[in-house]
Amino acid sequence: NITIFTGFTIGFGYMCTIFIPAFFRVRSLTEWLALLPFAGFVVLWYTIGYRIFLWRSFGVEEVVISQGILHWRRKASWWKRNFEAAESEITDVISKTPWHGLSNHVEFVYRGRSYSIGDMISHDEAHEITHVLGGALGLRQHS
Repeated sequence: NITIFTGFTIGFGYMCTIFIPAFFRVRSLTEWLALLPFAGFVVLWYTIGYRIFLWRSFGVEEVVISQGILHWRRKASWWKRNFEAAESEITDVISKTPWHGLSNHVEFVYRGRSYSIGDMISHDEAHEITHVLGGALGLRQHS
């Protein structure tokens, strides 16, 4: 992942060097406004790429069920998220394994909304997590 992100950064840097001379030819506010969408595009996609890199390289998820509450913690470096759900309000646990295998994950339904656990996990991991989580919640699991 570090190699991929390094390549991603070099590619974005090269792309920016192609367009940087345009920033030095700006002579009016209107020309600056014309360049802002490009700058915003670069910042947006680099931020998305950085977030994906951070999660894929350092991401950890922890799911614990205690005292009728599902505690789901996600952490990747300084980026942290916590989620709690009443066990009684989780209605389904589903293993999502598309044919290409690039986005295997487990979903659970809480108050009619789906939440995804795992990112690019293996086919077997998705089914095992579904089986264990569904069993702990007393639910029927779907593949």
